[in-house]
Amino acid sequence: MIPLRSQEEFEELRSAKLEKPVLINFTASWCGPCKAFDWESVKDSLKRYTVYKCDVDENNYTPGFCGVRSIPAFLVITEKNAIVGPKQISDSGKLVEWLSVASSSN
Repeated sequence: MIPLRSQEEFEELRSAKLEKPVLINFTASWCGPCKAFDWESVKDSLKRYTVYKCDVDENNYTPGFCGVRSIPAFLVITEKNAIVGPKQISDSGKLVEWLSVASSSN
């Protein structure tokens, strides 16, 4: 996962010409459900995304800007720069389901 360290980086992503959609994982080192998330089971579903990780303690502006109220949460920026989410998800199966809906929100 690529660290998303600042609001400026988020704004660059939001306005960039994207080759594939971006998935942002909002997380924190102290978050139990974030640490327990089963990334291995979603590995294949994530291949079509560029995945970023936003630590809410290191970059506390972007989560609030995006409307994140609890973590783990996810947000998609589509190839057409539409924003889908944020969606609070702690189950890998639910992430796969949500991504199929989010990717059709172009």
